[in-house]
Amino acid sequence: MKKIFLTMATALVFFGCAQIDETERGVVLQFGKYSETFEPGLNFYNIITKEVVRIPVSTQLETVKIESGSKDLQTVYVGTNVNYHVDPLNVDKIYSKYGTRYVSTVLQPKIKETITGITPQYVPEEMLQKREEIRSRMEAALKAKLDSAGAHIVIDGFTITEFQFSRAFNEAIEAKQVQEQEALKEKNIKIKMDYQNEQRVAKAKADSAVIALQMEALKKQNGKEYLMLKWIEKWDGKLPQVNGNDKVIPMINMQ
Repeated sequence: MKKIFLTMATALVFFGCAQIDETERGVVLQFGKYSETFEPGLNFYNIITKEVVRIPVSTQLETVKIESGSKDLQTVYVGTNVNYHVDPLNVDKIYSKYGTRYVSTVLQPKIKETITGITPQYVPEEMLQKREEIRSRMEAALKAKLDSAGAHIVIDGFTITEFQFSRAFNEAIEAKQVQEQEALKEKNIKIKMDYQNEQRVAKAKADSAVIALQMEALKKQNGKEYLMLKWIEKWDGKLPQVNGNDKVIPMINMQ
């Protein structure tokens, strides 16, 4: 009985346990080579011959900012945030291929390849205007590159955080914006002047039409009605009451 107890105690000395949670998997190495994968839960193993390497399988964030180029050969600095996770069903394969350095060995290089492969297809103005299009293309391209490499890294999200251009380009953009604002201002002024000129022309035409009608009326009525109209327009409503001979002056009958 003592021998059995001693044997069990000795065995326990050489065994350890690994508590694996849902956010990771345990890659078990025996004498440095892959042996098995521990799933979430309490796992026991021989600590003399084996070791456990924990591989995160929850979503992680990788931030990359690199120098790239544009279609017109300008320098552009591109910042990205990439959310990813290791495929929990293939942690053995990713570890066997890249060890624990899969981020620096495969993920980062593929992100950089993606950025430098797509930005040269756009001029800086297009990068600012088509940001979502470029982001979508980069995300799809990165996924394809990782699949082609057999990386077993799943992309959960891809975000472009910034496009930074040279100082000279930024100054050129500001100058262009000022020119566009000035051009818009001049355009509005021209529209206003054209409208005012149209109003003046319309008024002149209307005045000409009135004069023509008045002349026609004068011609038809032998001028009497026209003269009466003009007299009424200029009359202040008062008539002199007496003349030099103290006689009352009646309203003139022009008919």
